[in-house]
Amino acid sequence: MQEWETRAPAYAGAWGEVTGAFVPSLLRPLAPLAGRTVLDLATGPGYAAALAVRLGARAWGVDFSHAMIAQARRFVPQASFEVADAQDLPFADETFDAVVSNFGVQHFADPDAVFAEAARVLRPGGCLVFTVWADQDRNTPTRLLETTLARLAACPSPAPEGPAYHQLLGDQALRDTLERAGFKGGTLARALAEVDWVFQDPNALFDSELRGSVRSGAWLRAQPPAVLAQIRAALAAEIQENHRDGARFVLPMAAVVVSAIRP
Repeated sequence: MQEWETRAPAYAGAWGEVTGAFVPSLLRPLAPLAGRTVLDLATGPGYAAALAVRLGARAWGVDFSHAMIAQARRFVPQASFEVADAQDLPFADETFDAVVSNFGVQHFADPDAVFAEAARVLRPGGCLVFTVWADQDRNTPTRLLETTLARLAACPSPAPEGPAYHQLLGDQALRDTLERAGFKGGTLARALAEVDWVFQDPNALFDSELRGSVRSGAWLRAQPPAVLAQIRAALAAEIQENHRDGARFVLPMAAVVVSAIRP
């Protein structure tokens, strides 16, 4: 929890542009949004809430990080934000037309409990939509970082292993999980969203992870200075050699957009 508070100020500059680029895909299943009520779980700096407001919705956001909520309130003054646990939402039953979460599910220790809370606060016919990262073969930054760390890291990561969210990506497992939470299994839909991360500095991936990431960043921050410099150089060399596009560098990324309807 403390690490999330510590990294929050750097997150927007390090990862905000990357994760925020998937927000249009996250909200696409909800169109049109004008006049509807939307709750953004694990809102972070409020990117999904911000676009929902621009599309005419009334938006709320929750996050367990006080620092993230402070950022969201500054970034989206038209929305309402609260520090809250996604497993124990401070809203009455059947309050919202939609509940969304942009890459929040991969951090939830108990997705079943979160989905059940989402179903509780949704009105009948309301929609849950969330994004999770696709497999490594579609996410070049993750693959590059993890293979480089596995090869060069001198110390293990001090961060606890995150939830095994990829098990949710199997059709039956995902359908079963959502049905247990109160959603119609027959309404389950999935789509692949692809975004290119484009930058000018080959050290952008390393710097973003080191400054703004909690789990993988903790692994980097645990390394001795000489090893850290070696990892930085290796990542930059790989990016320069294999991912150059003229004067810029391009790393393909992908997420799975999942949606389901509450009966």
